[in-house]
Amino acid sequence: MADKRTFIAIPLPDSVKEHLKRAQTLLEPVSEGIKWTDPELLHITLKFLGDTPDWLMDKVRDEFKRIIEGVEPFQLQLSELGQFPKEGDPRILWAGLQRSPREVYRLSDELNTGYLGMGFDDTGKRFSPHITLGRIKHKIHEDFLTSYYDIKLKPEIFQIDRIIWYESCYRQGKLTYLPLEEYILKSK
Repeated sequence: MADKRTFIAIPLPDSVKEHLKRAQTLLEPVSEGIKWTDPELLHITLKFLGDTPDWLMDKVRDEFKRIIEGVEPFQLQLSELGQFPKEGDPRILWAGLQRSPREVYRLSDELNTGYLGMGFDDTGKRFSPHITLGRIKHKIHEDFLTSYYDIKLKPEIFQIDRIIWYESCYRQGKLTYLPLEEYILKSK
């Protein structure tokens, strides 16, 4: 069996996806060169595993459960729009999060550490919680960045009550994220 491309992420509530979809729609007139993320696929990546061998799937699942177990529900809040890299020509467009709780950073650190022993790379990049809205594929419209930064996100607070291990794959020519394991966060 072939490797699966997997990652661990925080799914977003429909209200947040709709809000971000409206921002993408506002930018459509000047969005040539941008490949927007399908609003249904918007999420916050905690750990990108990449190619995950079939023979390792059970160990990855067990480690996911071990790390996520005991995590309580928490809140996040939308902030502003931004880009990576922060200076120069952008490659990734994102929605930021305000006051992310320590829990989110702790989870990212534990996932990196837990999967390092299985051979998954820890890129060494500092974790920066964000929602990828789009990727710049070629030269953008000259008015795009001005229009992009003119959009003000409603600082919506939303509850996180689950974390999912996904497989990223194509079904009928469309990118899809299939849940491999879902963990419901419970209050103690």
